[in-house]
Parts: sequence; structure tokens; C-alpha cells
Amino acid sequence: MSTRPPNVVLFISDQQRADTIGAAGVSGVRTPHLDWVAHDGVLFDRGYCPYPICTPSRMATLSGLYPHTNGMVANHQMRPGCDLMHYPEGVRNLGDYLGDLGYLRGYAGKWHLGSGAARPGFPDLWSGSSDHDVDFRAQNMVLRLAQQVDVAIGGKENGFEPDPTSYDEHTHVGPSLLPLAHHPAFFHMDHATTWVRSLKNDNTPFCLVYSCHEPHPPYTSPEPFHSMFDPDAMDLPPNWKDPAGPALVAHRQAEQLQVVTDWTERQMRAMRAAYWGAVTYVDHLVGRLITALLDAEKWDNTLFIFFSDHGEMLGYHGLTAKGALMYEDLVRIPMIIHPPGGLGAPHRCAQVVSLIDLVPTIVRFCSGDPAAILQGVDFGDLIRGADHAVNDGVAAEFHSVNWTDPLHPLRMWVGERWKYVESQDGSDELYDLHNDPLEMINLIGSPAHTLALEQARRALGSWITATGDTWPSIVQPPPRPITLEPPIR
Repeated sequence: MSTRPPNVVLFISDQQRADTIGAAGVSGVRTPHLDWVAHDGVLFDRGYCPYPICTPSRMATLSGLYPHTNGMVANHQMRPGCDLMHYPEGVRNLGDYLGDLGYLRGYAGKWHLGSGAARPGFPDLWSGSSDHDVDFRAQNMVLRLAQQVDVAIGGKENGFEPDPTSYDEHTHVGPSLLPLAHHPAFFHMDHATTWVRSLKNDNTPFCLVYSCHEPHPPYTSPEPFHSMFDPDAMDLPPNWKDPAGPALVAHRQAEQLQVVTDWTERQMRAMRAAYWGAVTYVDHLVGRLITALLDAEKWDNTLFIFFSDHGEMLGYHGLTAKGALMYEDLVRIPMIIHPPGGLGAPHRCAQVVSLIDLVPTIVRFCSGDPAAILQGVDFGDLIRGADHAVNDGVAAEFHSVNWTDPLHPLRMWVGERWKYVESQDGSDELYDLHNDPLEMINLIGSPAHTLALEQARRALGSWITATGDTWPSIVQPPPRPITLEPPIR
């Protein structure tokens, strides 16, 4: 193994479920490049996000601070009210910490942290698009490319428009209007791989973060990925008709989530096939990045980390999308980490870890001293093949989907067996993940499980105290503008 500081590469997918990796034993899915990463890396079976929505999870991951600490407690969007959620002033991120250690730092793809074109902590590579990730339209690389190839894009101008002749607005399924070579994720990967190859003869350590939109809906991957899976071959969620999910959504008035218990089997299978195609597209992008690292002779000295910001309901519990729920479908995420040089054999780790742990882990792995303010733990031993507990459990939180949206405050604690969700509206939950992995039976009122509930409440309370959470008090947004349109999925 090299004695030089390791390079660090983070690949972030969006809204990808944990059960989408072939190396984890999932049948049917095609992830050959991720499987190759896992063949002598670490596949984490119990990785969790700190918040099941894009912006708060991403900010918490990159800062190493929970949303209630860093201040980014809801999505930023470019519309009245939501646009008031900005990148928090004075908060340092992974790029800043590695910059202190002499690293080059670049960011390509989806940012979604409310700073416009600015990429705090990542000054050496910029590749951006979408209305919320630029300061003005001329900076939007994907918009410029679409105009050059005479394809009209609108909305958030992120380039995810479907072919209108075959798009199903009900299931959000249809092939991309932009072909593969012009597709946003492919285009941003061009910039990422060009940067990596430019560093072939440069021994300065670097940190690259690449983030794609997929498999986040709409399910509009470019061909051949969109049509790669036969809908008729797709299985159906075993708890698709579960009444508890829609009941929770109705009770919490969780407007972002879509109830799909009335969908036909054809609709459900079509959505799931398109989602699987998007997952394989993500895997293809992983392969492109690995190829660039190999070509630049950087792979053997790179800490490569793949994960998603949160999950997707995908029909489980009768729901799609994400929002004010803490089901495993949303909070458990895929995570594969390949240390420099590899382990020499595949390793699956069942220990509970959180994305909040990544910053201290990476900084320590790069021979730095993690800042005292960081709220995660260093799980570097697990990356090296160990399998001991580093957390008694991990937490997640929820405030609202977008800033100024209706509030749905939640806190979650999950340990090796039990998951506890605390609400402010009487919809608390307790699940035994050993005996009920699909979370079909809420044990919150069961006298036989009082001890487990008390222990989970104490553990959550200890986390609240340790992280300075003011729960049940939460930050209050300004009134929602009356002109604001319904939330966009």
C-alpha cells in the first residue's frame, strides 16, 4: 500500500434503496461495477441516513453535523419560501477539512445545498446544472448543452425531461428526451473523469465528490437503461397492500408521499422496472469513474465510497416517494467502501453506521484529526475489515420536506434490533427489526414490549442531549407564501 495520503472519492446516488446491490444477494438487479467494488471492499448492510430528504441528508453527510445542528432542516428549492433555506454560514464540510490537509477538492453533479453556483470547500472542479445549483441560467451546463442539441428543457432546467410520446405522468415513467451521451449524469461524469485523468502525473492527494440524480423520480433514464428490465419480470412489494403506511401518511398529512394501493399490477411493475433501470445506469456511471481512476493510476491509492442520500418507498407499505416516515425503505441506504489496495476478499458488515460518521472517518483515514464539533464516530476499523460495534445505535430526524412546507417533526433511534420513532402528533412507532424486518407490526402500545420501548426512549434522549437537540422544540419557518404551488415530488 502506498505511503502517500490516500485520494478520496465519494459517489452519491439519489433516492436509492439499500436492496439494490447484486453483491448483497439481491436477485435480478444488475450492478456489475458496484459488485466489483464490493468484491474486496466492505458492503455495509446497516448504513443509515440522518434525514430521509435530499438537502438535509446531504448537508449533514458533508458537514458531519446533524440537521438540527447545522441548520439545514429542509429542502432548498427555487420558489418563494423554500428559497430561504441556504447553505449555513460558517459550517465547514469535508472539503474544508481535507483542504487543511493539502488536498485538491472537486465536486461534479447534483449539489442542492442552497448556495447557488458556490461549492464551499470544493474550489478545484465545478460541474453544475439545475436552477438551484447555479446563480444564473448561463452557468447551467446542461441547459447550454440541451440548447446546442435543440432539446427544450424546462421546470428546474435539470434536463430530466421524458419523451412526451411515452411518458406516464401517473407512475412518472418514460425514457429520457436527452440521449445517453447528452444526459446530465453522463455529462457531469465526463467532467469528473476528465479531472481525474488530468491528475495522472500529479501526486497531490485529491478529494472528488460526484453526485447524480438517479434513481430519483421521475424515472426517465436514457436508453438503453430505461428499457433494460421487463416489467412483467418484476416482483411486487410483499407489503404493497399494507394499510398502516397510508394511515400514517393521512395522520401526519405527509403531502410528499403518494399512496399507491389502488395502482394496477401493471403500473407497479412498470415503475419498479424503470427504477431498476435507473439503478443500473448509476452502476454504469460508477464503472466510468472507476475506469478513469484506473487509467490515471489512482485506484490503488483511493478510498472509494459509494452511498445514497436516502431511500425510496417504491410501493412498499403502499407508498412511493419519500417524506415524513422512518421506514427502513427510506432511512437505510446502500453503502460500499473500498479502501486503498482493497481487502483481498469481500466483507459484509452488519454493524450500524450513519452517513454522519463519514466525515470523521475519512479525516482520520487521511491522517487528520477530526474536529471536536463533529457528531459522528470514526468507523475506520470497519473499512479495514473489522466487525465490532462502533455505535449503540444511530438517529435520524425530520422537520419538513421543503422549507415553509407543513411541519412533520420526527426523531428516530435505531439499534441492532429495535427502531423507535417519536412524533409530536401521537403517531409514535416501535419495530422489532429481527422478527419484523418489513415493519408491519407497530409495537408501541404492546405491554409485552414496554422494556424495549423504555430503553429506546432513553437511548434517543441521550442522543438528544449529546447533540444539543432542543427536541421537542424545533426551528419554526416563516409562513408559507400563499402563492406557493403544491410541493413538487
